Amino acid sequence: MRVIVHLSPGPNWIVGKSVYEQGEPIEAHLASMRRHYDEGRLLLGGPYEGHNAGIAVLEVNDMRHAAIIMNEDPGVRAGVLAYELRQHVSIFDAFAGTRMDVNVAEFSTAQSQAPTAGSADIDQ
Repeated sequence: MRVIVHLSPGPNWIVGKSVYEQGEPIEAHLASMRRHYDEGRLLLGGPYEGHNAGIAVLEVNDMRHAAIIMNEDPGVRAGVLAYELRQHVSIFDAFAGTRMDVNVAEFSTAQSQAPTAGSADIDQ
């Protein structure tokens, strides 16, 4: 399953400094993300241009696995980063070469779940 991770400044973010100026927690976060990338769990990731937020796309077994990965992230553990998880359903996927034919009404009803943020209960 693919999970979209929206990363944003956490409670210990140093206001007035960019993501690149947040020091060791971000360096450790990048090393952790690199490891997940090398091991095939991180499909893509990086900051939004001009914003102190970013995105990661994880390939994991379930939402609990995604939450474990993010709760163990050094930037999250240091409180410099916060995150929100959303399960992604690919309709168009150039990487996999797939296109799913979907009934829009059925799709929107089935996908109306709330996001999972931080280390909140993920047994939805």
